[in-house]
Order: sequence, then C-alpha cells, then structure tokens
Amino acid sequence: MKKILGILVFTMVVSFVFATTIYDIQYTTVAGPDGTYPSPVEDEEVTVIGIVTGVGFSGYKDNFYIEMAEGDPWSGVYVFMAGDTTLVAGDEVEITGTVREYFGFTEISGYEDTFISVSLLSSGNPIPVSLVVQTADLVDAATAEQYEGCLVEVHDVVVTQEQTNYGEWYVTDISATPCQIDDGFFYLDSVTPEIVIVLGMEWAIIRGCLDYGYDEYGINPRTPEDLIDEVSFNENTVNANSEFIGCYPNPFNPQTTAYLNLKSDSRVTLNVYNIKGEKIRTLVNENLSAGEHHVSWNGTDDNNSQVSSGIYFFESGIENNGGDYTSIKKVILLK
Repeated sequence: MKKILGILVFTMVVSFVFATTIYDIQYTTVAGPDGTYPSPVEDEEVTVIGIVTGVGFSGYKDNFYIEMAEGDPWSGVYVFMAGDTTLVAGDEVEITGTVREYFGFTEISGYEDTFISVSLLSSGNPIPVSLVVQTADLVDAATAEQYEGCLVEVHDVVVTQEQTNYGEWYVTDISATPCQIDDGFFYLDSVTPEIVIVLGMEWAIIRGCLDYGYDEYGINPRTPEDLIDEVSFNENTVNANSEFIGCYPNPFNPQTTAYLNLKSDSRVTLNVYNIKGEKIRTLVNENLSAGEHHVSWNGTDDNNSQVSSGIYFFESGIENNGGDYTSIKKVILLK
C-alpha cells in the first residue's frame, strides 16, 4: 500500500513539475514559411493556467486573454470561443483546449465544436504587470512574437496616422517606427466622451493586449483607462497675454514650425532639447514684438549638423510685464 501511495505521489509531483504552461505554447524561434512563428504545440490539446487580463475581445465575452502571473515575454495567449463565460480581469482560470494558428495568431480555440473548457480557480488576483516596449519592437515578427497575447504598453507616443475605416490608428515613440493601435475591445466613438484621434496627438501611455492579424501586430486597449493622457506640469502655465501655441507639422520631416502669439512685447527664448535633456539648438533668444511669430526648425543642431530621428522638446521662455512663463512642446522627427 505504501509503495502504491508513493508511486501516486511521485506521479502527481512529476505531472505538476512538467505541466504545460503558456510559455510552452508560445515560445519558439523557428519561423514558418509565411514568416510567422507558429506554436510548437499547434493542433495539440493542452491544459494551462493563467490570469485573465482582458475580456470581450471582438465584442464577445467568450473571447479573452490570459497571462502567466509573472508577466514575462512569451507568457500571454488569446482564448477564442470559450463559451458563455462571466470572467473578469484578475480571474485565475484553468483552460483545456486545442492550440490553433489563425493566420499567424496563436490561440486556444473552441471554434467549430473543438473541445474547450474553462474552470475558475480564484478571483481578484493582481493582473500581470504590462511589458514596456518601444513601438519598433512591435513591427518585426522576430521581436514582436514574444509579446503576442501579452499585456504591453508604449510610452510618450505621438499619433502618426488617424483612424482608418477599420478602426486602426498608428503611433510612434522615440524609435520613430509607427505601430498599430486597434479597437478589438471597444470602439472609440462608443464611449462618453467620444475619443477622437487627431494627427500629432500625444499620449503618455497606451496599454493593451497584443494581437496579430493582416500581417500586423496591434495593441488593443481594453478600456478608455488604457489610454493615458499626457499633461506637462507646465504645459498650461501660459497666460492670456503670451502663448506658445505649438508646432506643425508634428511628426515632421524635414521641417517643423513653432507658432507663438504674443499679446505684448516680450523677451523670448526658444530652445530644442533631445530626449536626454541636452540642449541641441537655440532658435530664439531676443526681444520680440507683440503679434504672431513663426519659427522653423529643420532638424539641425547649433553646429548645423543633422540630428537623428526621435523625440525632441521645444522649450519656450516668455518674459513680459505679465510675468515669466515657460512651456514645453514635444515633437517627433521622422526619417
């Protein structure tokens, strides 16, 4: 009897140690003939455990994302047609189903009567921390595949393309490579207030679950709270008498123009800084008369050398009888 119990215990321990994980489903460095990276366990039935990170993808609550609690690369996966569930983010679930590739997008699928089951293990768990990436990381499959199905976020981005008829829009960060933002969880015009995407709009953080379709990876914000506005601490400290309106075009190549509107004669400085906070160009350092002023920058430093693509900051200082004011605007140079 003791021998039988020992064998059972050993079997249970071995099964636990060697249980399939989401990482086992996703991790691969072998590209398929179409350039995507299919799961090494494609078409196999698996049982995995994960934390729900987003529900209601493509408008159906039986489509959701799960991720290993560690929140590392290769640790997220999409669950498709799991049945009528009432899951919410933070639920820990055990999923048994078949791994499928939908045009390069790895999923655990219940499509066409494929067996799939969902067991709720616990609720209220911490959602895995989103992975901070650059927009360039999400363009090439060789680097982006590790984030497929994961919760990711990009920082300090600017809109480079407004929404298409299919709901996608594009942003870029300092890497100057646009990546797609998509509406897999909600439509921007379905929320109150409606979210309108405008060329040159800035976002501090955009967070969401990463999918793959039509040869592109896309970040899908789960709720409007995944779109985090950026308001500089001194962005709105310009009084009614003096204003640094902004720069246009933004992003730009090869030139952008800063627009100032001075209601009274002022001492004005206008400097350009790189992402490291180093001043690279002084555009204005003089007294300017009241009225509109347009100051162009062609992407060169004080030595007239061309700077690299990326994020730069225009800092204006305005001194007049109304006081001293500073404002900062972010621009992106694309090449």
